[in-house]
Amino acid sequence: MNEFERITQSPEALGSFLASLPVLTGPWVELFNRVFCDPCPADNCDHCPHQAERNNPTWWLSQEDKTHI
Repeated sequence: MNEFERITQSPEALGSFLASLPVLTGPWVELFNRVFCDPCPADNCDHCPHQAERNNPTWWLSQEDKTHI
């Protein structure tokens, strides 16, 4: 098994690999902000009800691709 095969075995494996990259932002952060933060009226993000999705590439991988629309 090569590295590509290892990290693409499942969405969870790929998400784990992407989360391990030393980057400050990624497309998952942009989508999270658009979906959850932009419409949110909260003044304080410390108690966000969407922590499971925050900085979570696996959540992003589960979203429908809308670039073809």
